[in-house]
Amino acid sequence: MVRLSRNTKVAAHGDRRDELKKQRAAAATLRSACPEAASVRVALAFPTETGEAHVPQIFSLFPPAKAHFVYACPYGDCDGLFDLQAIGAEALREQKRARGTLKCTGSRRSHHTGGRPCELQLSYSISLTMSRALPVPS
Repeated sequence: MVRLSRNTKVAAHGDRRDELKKQRAAAATLRSACPEAASVRVALAFPTETGEAHVPQIFSLFPPAKAHFVYACPYGDCDGLFDLQAIGAEALREQKRARGTLKCTGSRRSHHTGGRPCELQLSYSISLTMSRALPVPS
């Protein structure tokens, strides 16, 4: 019997994508996590010393959207995630802006190397726009 090898790069990427979908589906909506929020803006930038730059990413969340703040590393051969869930939840709870940097803890795999630390740096900003209460007519 001939055994066909499984493409682990494709499988790992698919597994990561499936896990993110499950987590997002299980997350609370923005409306229930922070009823006062009209929207949330998540800005991700990937500065590098070499001049190579990934395109910045911006996500806008509105009340029916899931309050899920986990993002895949933009390198296609990396198995890492940027988990901003606790940071996003605190920003919603405190109703304040959050900023900071993280380093990817995933591994990059290619056909030339067995795996090496990714260490891509992420600069993030999470900002809220609060809804304004309308006056009650008399």
